[in-house]
Amino acid sequence: MAAEAGQVGQPDGKAPGRGRWTPLFGLEERPPPGTALLAAAQHLLAVFGGIVAAPLIIADGMGLAGSAVNAVVTSALFVSGIATLIQVSRVGPLGSGVLAIQGTSFTFIGAILFAYHALPAELSPQARLAAIFGTAAVASICMMPLAFGLRRLKRLFSPAVTGATVVLLGISLVATTLGNLHAAWVAADAEGTAWPVALVAGCVFLITATMARFPNPWVRMCSILAGFTVGFVIELLLGSIDFDRLHSLDSFALPAPFRYGLGFDWQAFAVLMPIFVVSATETVGDLTATQALSRLPTRGPGYWARVRGGVVGDAFNSLLASAFATFPNTTFSQNNGVIRLTGIASRHVGRLTACMLILLGCLPWVSGLFQLLPPTVIHGATLLMFGLVAAAGVNILRNGCAGRRDWLIAACALLGGGVLSQTADSLSFLPQQVRMILQFPVSTGAFIAMALELLLPRPQGAGR
Repeated sequence: MAAEAGQVGQPDGKAPGRGRWTPLFGLEERPPPGTALLAAAQHLLAVFGGIVAAPLIIADGMGLAGSAVNAVVTSALFVSGIATLIQVSRVGPLGSGVLAIQGTSFTFIGAILFAYHALPAELSPQARLAAIFGTAAVASICMMPLAFGLRRLKRLFSPAVTGATVVLLGISLVATTLGNLHAAWVAADAEGTAWPVALVAGCVFLITATMARFPNPWVRMCSILAGFTVGFVIELLLGSIDFDRLHSLDSFALPAPFRYGLGFDWQAFAVLMPIFVVSATETVGDLTATQALSRLPTRGPGYWARVRGGVVGDAFNSLLASAFATFPNTTFSQNNGVIRLTGIASRHVGRLTACMLILLGCLPWVSGLFQLLPPTVIHGATLLMFGLVAAAGVNILRNGCAGRRDWLIAACALLGGGVLSQTADSLSFLPQQVRMILQFPVSTGAFIAMALELLLPRPQGAGR
């Protein structure tokens, strides 16, 4: 997810606190096969935990059965590989043409779960999934023309808008995760076995947090995967892992498209569309950093063409994800850290990483291993990540808000999104559908921020 690591490169192509950055292998250069394979493996390691964790959290929140969870995760890996190929290869108007790895986005977790549970109660789980995937597909299609007008719409992507939205996103994800952990504790306490919940969640969180603060950047990038591993070992020692569940999985299978069909829901669209816009702003930041690290210009027509292609690629790849019954895609910011550490900005490495992801997506037992993890392990590992999302939003506001107008927009969005989400049910004069949308603070806050950004006059002499 773009918000979890921040930008690594600077607009002038320099690395922070260092001299002029020069990669060992540039964008079009081919590293030796062994070097390229090692660099691709490092990119894969940096994103694998995130790609797997996001669909697992969503599937757990939806209460999906084991076979459905496996299908969602394998499709996520498979689509991430195809999406990365498109992103690094620049197929027509699709893709940035730089070393940008795609994956399932954490940004959409709260919105998707809210939209799923807000659907009519009489719908079956399959019909709900069809509505979510179809609505995400429509939102993806809507993002494509918006991406082509990116330079003209950049006023909507102001730091006040994106910062406030990301803060609300992080807070809502933290609250949901804490609620899930509390529910697991209460259920286990009723059976007299609450202490393993506290032990596992606490250990996983501490390991993830410790590694995320480690001086070595390689250790930091593997913090989620390490948290999963520690949780897996503890659950194994407690006898909670049932390997027999793996026996029913195929050793090799291609993900099937349109597994649940495609539906549409206007309420879900109103919740998801602002998150697509926020995800696009994060992609712009990621691709700016990647171009800086690739020694490419970060202004001018060429820069905007690559950014536009990347955002259009994001939208198309999210449409592809909907077709394969998994969740929206975005660029991952931690891969910029891998470029900085390895000195390899070659997009040929991106193609190798994509092939690895596609292969893993055809191996159901890989996602089956992660399905063995109890939800407590997943929530313990990702709780810190969601807190960092909120912190990233605060940093966007602190570094980007230029005056009282920007801070007023951010404050109104934060306050309005939070208050309306808690009081929407009492607004009986509004239609039920509108009240349902207002209950999700992230999209509500984003709409408020965008409206104020357009309506409030800018100070005289302020840049556009």
